[in-house]
Amino acid sequence: MDDLVHAKAPPSASLVNLDSATATPSFSQTQTMVHDEMSVFVAAQRGDVAALRQLIESGSAAATDRDEQNVTPLHWAAINAHIAACRYLLEQGADVDARGGDLVATPMQWAARNGYLYILHLLIAHGADPTIADSQGYNTLHLVTHSSSIMPLLYLLHQPISVDSRDAQGHTALMWAAYQGDALSVDLLLRHGANANLKDEAGLTPLHWAVVRGNKVCIRRLVEKGGDVAAKDAEERTPRDMAVELKSLGAWKRALEEGGMNEHGVKRAKPLSDRNTKIAIFVMPTLFFYLIFMTLSVLPWYTGVLLAMAEFFGMHHIVTRVLLNKNTYTDSVSQTPYFAGIITASLIWVVYAWVTRLLHQAESHPFSHLMFALVVGLCAYNFFRAITLDPGTCPKPVSDDELKQIASEGCLAASA
Repeated sequence: MDDLVHAKAPPSASLVNLDSATATPSFSQTQTMVHDEMSVFVAAQRGDVAALRQLIESGSAAATDRDEQNVTPLHWAAINAHIAACRYLLEQGADVDARGGDLVATPMQWAARNGYLYILHLLIAHGADPTIADSQGYNTLHLVTHSSSIMPLLYLLHQPISVDSRDAQGHTALMWAAYQGDALSVDLLLRHGANANLKDEAGLTPLHWAVVRGNKVCIRRLVEKGGDVAAKDAEERTPRDMAVELKSLGAWKRALEEGGMNEHGVKRAKPLSDRNTKIAIFVMPTLFFYLIFMTLSVLPWYTGVLLAMAEFFGMHHIVTRVLLNKNTYTDSVSQTPYFAGIITASLIWVVYAWVTRLLHQAESHPFSHLMFALVVGLCAYNFFRAITLDPGTCPKPVSDDELKQIASEGCLAASA
């Protein structure tokens, strides 16, 4: 059964194109079979445990039987995500690592192709070997990566399998994730120690493959984790050279820009330290708002508005282009106290105007002043709490046993 990912050999031409590296399912057999009468294979496909039990206990079939395509009932139950059928077949002596189909793959590899976490968990609990490779050289880690299913990948990374294991063309799981533009899988693999600088048989690194897809998030994560921007493939092309050829230079530039580098991977220097930069960004709106409000109060409205807009643009320019040393005006301030500084500046100058303009000129409205003071104080307090309190994090599993327990509980819920 050509049930798993089919990939051609890495390209050796002057240009990497999608046809030379596409991971696409090429099924010569489907996930269902049509038979006029019930067989152990049809029952396994349908997840009909009662029919399986009747066939096996009557002696009409066995859990180790194979059909005309050399496929076992466990294969069919696994690819159709029938966990109860899989469990029963295993209890009846089914070979957990039986190889079958056109690609000589195991039931776990069939399940991995579709990202079935609970099937993987069950098979591994019964001794399935995730390191077995099919006829294309793909092991379970490669196939789970092809599925872009993050939870099965996380579970498998805590099994006895190398995160940098290679397929027949020398591709690692990280290379496949980068090619697919799967930023979550790329990040997860890097966090679990995947090597960002390994090369396949064509000399391509994960960074080269990320450029093929043109996903700026994948490119940035690989560069941040030490991906070599100067690495050359067998044809002496760097990732940037490939980005030019594949017309993904824009994604390359944006990725490195967000990582604080120029397009050649050189770190951009900031005029201030990180701490002083944050302080300057936070204080900047207060100073510029004073200038803007003074401009509006002194000049006629038709010139004051234009000049105030120019002053606001100047403030944004100083923050992004000078203090942060970024080449763009967007996507560079969300992780800084810039917006908090704008809110703080607005609050400061509203209170200043109230104290200097209204408080002494409207003494006949003490209740209104009291309510205003209470509301402003409440807003300031809640805003301070919002930017200083720890938002909290989801607890991470601290051990492999805890992760397996979480996966087990999820499997039980999914199979209920």
